[in-house]
Amino acid sequence: MDRAVGIDLGTTNSEVAIVENGQARVLAGEDGDPILPSCVGFSETGKLLVGREALRQYAAAPERTVKSIKRWMGTDHKTKLGDREYSPQEISATILRALKQRAEKALGEPVTQAVITVPAYFTDAQRQATKTAGEIAGFEVLQIINEPTAAALAYDLRSEETERVLVYDLGGGTFDVSVVEISGEVTEVLASHGNNRLGGDDFDRCLQLHLKQLFRQQHGVDVPDDPATDARLLQAAESAKIQLSSHGFTTVREAFLGSKGKTALHLEAEISRPNFEQSIRPLVEETLEAIDRALEDAELEPKDLDRIILVGGSTRIPLIQHEIEAHLGQSPTDGIEPDLCVALGASLQAGVLVGEAVDAILVDVTPHSLGISAAIDTPMGIMPGFFSVIIPRNSVIPVSRSEVYSTMRDNQEAVEIEVFQGENPAAEENVPLGSFKVENLPLKSAGSVQVEVHFDFDLNGILTVTATEKGKGQQGKLVVNNTGVHRLSSHELHQARLDLEELFEDDEAIEVEATDSSAVVLNPELAALIERAQVAIGQLDEDRAAQLQDLLDQIEAAASEDDAELEELQAELEDFLYYANTDAE
Repeated sequence: MDRAVGIDLGTTNSEVAIVENGQARVLAGEDGDPILPSCVGFSETGKLLVGREALRQYAAAPERTVKSIKRWMGTDHKTKLGDREYSPQEISATILRALKQRAEKALGEPVTQAVITVPAYFTDAQRQATKTAGEIAGFEVLQIINEPTAAALAYDLRSEETERVLVYDLGGGTFDVSVVEISGEVTEVLASHGNNRLGGDDFDRCLQLHLKQLFRQQHGVDVPDDPATDARLLQAAESAKIQLSSHGFTTVREAFLGSKGKTALHLEAEISRPNFEQSIRPLVEETLEAIDRALEDAELEPKDLDRIILVGGSTRIPLIQHEIEAHLGQSPTDGIEPDLCVALGASLQAGVLVGEAVDAILVDVTPHSLGISAAIDTPMGIMPGFFSVIIPRNSVIPVSRSEVYSTMRDNQEAVEIEVFQGENPAAEENVPLGSFKVENLPLKSAGSVQVEVHFDFDLNGILTVTATEKGKGQQGKLVVNNTGVHRLSSHELHQARLDLEELFEDDEAIEVEATDSSAVVLNPELAALIERAQVAIGQLDEDRAAQLQDLLDQIEAAASEDDAELEELQAELEDFLYYANTDAE
């Protein structure tokens, strides 16, 4: 039997999981960490960096590093790394390829099939882009499923009685809320709502803005407007956010953040949890409004919920937990790491699809309404451009629906079927999915010719639209599976796979070469600190210079042996230089 993995391709972090003997587990990397940061970059020497290595260099080399690419999925956005541009699918494929490699090393066998999760509120274009990324990475993508649904599968809440569960999923870049009904082995989604542009990244930016304001208050000048400084502050904000989840206060210290004349300017500020909560409260309130919308669509009230599940690392923020409990009148369920439950659920669905003995049946829903542009008769005359919904949002999938429409004019020879997704009554305000024509209609008076429009939406999010004239049988058809993005031909897909494979092969060659020559490549941020330290030694008194030299010797000794110790020594060197410079002033 083929092995299939479940993958949570997250904005901030990603994970891969497998089902063995009916039990799901997340696969860790060689360092024992189950979480792979969704970050990709290239070192100064051109080495491919994926995960924590890439994240380490982000603050020092943002021009060679990219994170949060998930927010660009389904668009034509390009990211420049080195001397070439990459699409969101290619960056995501690199992360997926690293997870594939992780799974194969952990299991000792090839892994070629996967179920990949996406936010419930992802559009068709974003889902297709995710599927394409999986194919570039070398996977057969068995299914794309919604993250909140996967999380509900992982919690194994099956009981003799039917339970209604609200899944609140707040990750690094996206937010979803789903109302799920679990009855025995069947997990059915009743309603979903969300925001594809709201997550922990936005909380980081709120805190980053606060840090910029504090810097201006302290020094009377603005923080330099350049990518490297911006990346450093954003990373400092993220670290502070994490600290404030478990502490009431934290200190942010960033040395050499700017200058005034020849004087170096540093930022040292204490941030309180109330300060942070005040800055993000409007965003948190948006998520509460989405909860209300999902409950309304499911025709439920908070008192009807049996459980609340929190998913995503951002749900560790105490304010979010408090606000959800206050809003819904009950405490959330815990028991599974919020970072891991989506990957676990995806692996369970993967197990089901390849015949593993897993007691789970998934019933999902459409995240958006689907329909066409039509004209309606009003007291003021015929008004075109009305969005006629054929499949309402939150319909259980797979689903097939039809509606019958009539011609608008006498002797009308053709009709154009324009397909949209969204919730706005005006068709053009929604997302266009494509159009086609049905021609050679019988020449009759207005309203006499009827055209049946049939929508078929399958488990993989592929929409097939067929329009048939009911008299002569004239027909037109549209398959919507590449909405908004360029779909790769078989040749392009093959070439993309070769390019990605070459990147990973080059990476391995460089690592071997570095080992053979006993050379150690330091991250750019540490290399810059060492360079400053070597200059500073000649400007310090004898005792301080000796201390600094000893610290540099320790860094050299740890550089090829202990990454954890090296990180601690790097922080110590940064502090030493900061205070040495302060004393000099």
